[in-house]
Amino acid sequence: MKATTLLPRLSKTLLTPPVPISITIYPRPSNLTLKSRTFVSSSTLNPLQTLTASRILPYPSSVLYNLITDIPSYPTFLPFCTSATISSTSQADPTHHKRWPRTADLRIGWGAYNESFRSRIYCLPYHTLEACAGSAQTSIPSSQLPHYPDSHTPEADKDTQQQQSSRQQLFTSLLTRWTLSEFPFKPLPSDGRSPQEGAAETNPSHPRTEVSLVIEAQFASAVYSALSQAAAPKVAGMMIEAFEKRAREVLGKGHGVEGAGHEENKGRPVSSGGVVGEEGARSWNKSH
Repeated sequence: MKATTLLPRLSKTLLTPPVPISITIYPRPSNLTLKSRTFVSSSTLNPLQTLTASRILPYPSSVLYNLITDIPSYPTFLPFCTSATISSTSQADPTHHKRWPRTADLRIGWGAYNESFRSRIYCLPYHTLEACAGSAQTSIPSSQLPHYPDSHTPEADKDTQQQQSSRQQLFTSLLTRWTLSEFPFKPLPSDGRSPQEGAAETNPSHPRTEVSLVIEAQFASAVYSALSQAAAPKVAGMMIEAFEKRAREVLGKGHGVEGAGHEENKGRPVSSGGVVGEEGARSWNKSH
């Protein structure tokens, strides 16, 4: 075919307008739902567990508080505590002029668990002691803790928390709170009269103290959290029962419901550091 014949055909093809294309857009149905993946937060898998226990003991709050702040003695009576040392102390408090624990290193041994961690200690003298580990924070207002000037300053705990994060695998948060509430108690007179009828000289009142223990723990993994579900609820009761036994060993019978034994607690020695020593209690018993 000659080139002169192709030229008219080619020009006709190029000049032909394109065929229009129709596109229809349909709206999305209103009942269409998009599926998305839901991620479970760590707080759901590892919930914060709160354990509580309390006892009313026949002793003044001051001597009981001294036993609680005697942290190095914990391994001798507290379950699962295998080691405890005070690593730093507070400034002297303005009322009693005593220095109290500020940080403590403890080791917990329970079955396959064997872990050491550092706790930040906050003492409201003769009323509350809080031990905070991991991300736990004290609930005591800073105005009541002048002997801990950096108690509510995040930068002050940065070094302690960094040390914990490098070795702490069991807990992400652990708060232990001991609270003491003293109240007067008047035992029943031996002659059978009511406490109000008995003479003050023969039926004096004696202080008793309610000891409350609260533990708030969040485990580092869902496995630890699940394994602890059966045993954890018993821990607070075991700890306060062990503390009651410790108080009885160091302080004697106290003044029970019938008032027995209250005489033997008069004049018990208290060391200058605010801790009632077990040896001091035993030597007092021998001399009386």
